[in-house]
Amino acid sequence: MPNDLKVYCSCVVAPCRPILLFCKENGIEYEYIEINILKHEHLTPEFLEKNPKHTLPVVELDGVFISEGPAILNFLHDKFDIPRLAKAEQAQVDQLVSWASEELHWNIGFSYVYPQIYTELAIEEDTDALIEQGIVKVCQDLDVIEKTYLIDGKNWLLGKRTTADVSVACIIVILELICFDFKMWPNITDWLTRIKSLPYWDEIHKFHNDIVRQITEQNGAAD
Repeated sequence: MPNDLKVYCSCVVAPCRPILLFCKENGIEYEYIEINILKHEHLTPEFLEKNPKHTLPVVELDGVFISEGPAILNFLHDKFDIPRLAKAEQAQVDQLVSWASEELHWNIGFSYVYPQIYTELAIEEDTDALIEQGIVKVCQDLDVIEKTYLIDGKNWLLGKRTTADVSVACIIVILELICFDFKMWPNITDWLTRIKSLPYWDEIHKFHNDIVRQITEQNGAAD
């Protein structure tokens, strides 16, 4: 699908990856534009003209800028005539995509993982208290996925693979950056294995996988 779609992302921003995977899986061509948030490129006047909320991802097409992952996915569905599920099924997908992009990302990323690895993104002075509260929320969220969505031998969150699986998984794997142990959540472990075997996952997660590999090697050397 040749077009002039531009996707503004950062290799360290997990919510960007469901958009890239959606484009890849549906044959939507795009121009990738890296925004280095660690150098505060998302706060420049040029970028703020595209998205005053200074968040990523952002897509641009025909002079229109769309931000927020769920809104972008809806936009791409409509713009490129990507088939949707029946209304009730699509609503279930949309609610999980929104949850992943907002609450789940906040709990896993900003409340737990990021304070430990990205001091540039610190949002509170008392990071120890934030992390202590964060792990409680993370475990609660993982329990919801494990015991509600992946029970009774279900391979996918909603019974069949949907955009919700990739959207949630892209956030869950943030935990790999701190070598999180998923042994208490075997259903999630098996589900992530299935997700990671999907086409384009490794391509889109190359930066993430490289960092995880480096961290794992460093921890092994330290032991």
